[in-house]
Amino acid sequence: MTLLQSGLIDVLKPEKDIFPYYELFLSRYSLITVTAIVSQVSLLPETYKDTTKEEMDKEIDGMIEGLPKTSVDQRNKYRIWCIGALVDPGEIVQENEKRTFASELFYEDAKKYSLSNREMILRGLNTSTFLNYFFLIEDSLKNIYINLVNPENKFIKGSETISTCLVQIISEINIRQKFEEELYARSKFFFNMKALEVMWSLLNLIRNQIAHANGFYDDKAKGSFNQRMKKLIEHYGDNDDCLLSLSMIIEVFERHKEQIKETGYLIVDNSLENIIRNISIFIMESLYVCEYDKIKINQINKS
Repeated sequence: MTLLQSGLIDVLKPEKDIFPYYELFLSRYSLITVTAIVSQVSLLPETYKDTTKEEMDKEIDGMIEGLPKTSVDQRNKYRIWCIGALVDPGEIVQENEKRTFASELFYEDAKKYSLSNREMILRGLNTSTFLNYFFLIEDSLKNIYINLVNPENKFIKGSETISTCLVQIISEINIRQKFEEELYARSKFFFNMKALEVMWSLLNLIRNQIAHANGFYDDKAKGSFNQRMKKLIEHYGDNDDCLLSLSMIIEVFERHKEQIKETGYLIVDNSLENIIRNISIFIMESLYVCEYDKIKINQINKS
């Protein structure tokens, strides 16, 4: 396993007022991380003593099966609540429509992906957490870019998060070389900014397909996924220092490539969640360290 795939959640502890953007990032990062871990672990049988996977699956199935009845009961009580509050509920449009329940649609999707309901919930949590980390680093870098580089440019696409925001941030505060060195030292994978850009391009595609196509890949999206994987491999070329790490990362994406080919869908797993989480940490820690070093050097020069 590479550092990029690891499930480690420790972070560089900041000193106050060195780089406030990093402190704000960590506050949001910790909320996402702890919430994700607790919610995901609570659905693993090994978390509980004397609980089998079959028993947990049965319990989850029972909870989901009970959702429609709960919904119906609440709708029946709504009119009573209105009358009790001396409010005329009038016509309730939904009562005259052919409706279904979210749980029924959930069942259908679980069957489509050949997953148990419990596994489907875990995949849903993975997907939600992936998006949360993606939006966190995207928003963090956009805010730094707007505040430090270009206050007028507030309409930045997700695809420009690295190529525009981060690149111009490190250029503006004159830390590009130091940042690249720090990023590689922390990731053991991103040996220059271009390596980060091509990886981001692939992750941005995954994010877009989740957000705009519910994870579905048509022929155009499949072609784009394959092309971006190819660019990632080509950029590393014969870089022996990263060869092992690259092969392990490509193995993750190859697995998803086959999944897309067979089903038309990409289901986010722990590997993808870990990759986007660790990228966000590598970037923000590197920015913090570079800024910290600049401040310390200035203090030494003044003394």
